[in-house]
Amino acid sequence: NLPETFTMIWNRALLIAKLKALSAHLSISVVLVAIALSLMLLHWFPAPLFSTDGGGIGLKLLLVVDLVLGPLLTFVVFNPTKARRLMVLDLSVIAVLQLAAYGYGLWNIHSVRVQAVAFDEGVFYAVTAPLFKEQKIEAADWEALGPKAPYLVNVREPATGDEAAGVTAFGFTAGLEPYQLQFLYQPLAAVPRPEGWSLATLQAAQPAIADKAARWLQKNALSADSTRFYRVEGYYGNAVLVLDAEGHWRGGFAGDLPKLKPSSSASPKS
Repeated sequence: NLPETFTMIWNRALLIAKLKALSAHLSISVVLVAIALSLMLLHWFPAPLFSTDGGGIGLKLLLVVDLVLGPLLTFVVFNPTKARRLMVLDLSVIAVLQLAAYGYGLWNIHSVRVQAVAFDEGVFYAVTAPLFKEQKIEAADWEALGPKAPYLVNVREPATGDEAAGVTAFGFTAGLEPYQLQFLYQPLAAVPRPEGWSLATLQAAQPAIADKAARWLQKNALSADSTRFYRVEGYYGNAVLVLDAEGHWRGGFAGDLPKLKPSSSASPKS
């Protein structure tokens, strides 16, 4: 049947055209997701904080919008037999909607980024940006802690009566712990590196994590003698943070180290 043959050929041609449009849109979406992932891993949730503080959740939302919703809409509406004006209009509307959703999602992820990683009583705590809104912190106060966020800081004891009263007030009114209070922060580089787990102590006490640590050191070409491992606690879980001999952040990996005893901390409270 000739009409049926033409219909089959037309449907196949339409499907191929739709798939090409889908592939083109998908390629652009992959670039957008790659940009977002780079921002998250390099600036907002650097290792090992991506999984402990919501980076993965934010990425999943972007994937739904950029790798599913946008390309799928393009596949549905694209038709080479449409008038060019209508086709351009349809694709423009999809692009505007996708970019708006992408920008909104990216802004929301940025708004909950990790602002500081604070060492207090043998543990590092990942502290997200929303917790500092009520503290009305000036930009210069952050700049004193380091070149960029997330800032690696030590939490000191209150030095004055006013600071002690501030700790009490924020704890009572906002439920904030001392490690969440920016006015107690000092750059971690300004104090001796806190004592942490060496690879040798991990091998004796935590062999499973020691295996991960050894592989991580080999992968990153770092010496076991110059690195120490620490428990870092985030909103969604815990991980292992790695510092070098100078106390610089070198990254980390998934794991759940026990807390260091406060007496084993070399971080002075001054």
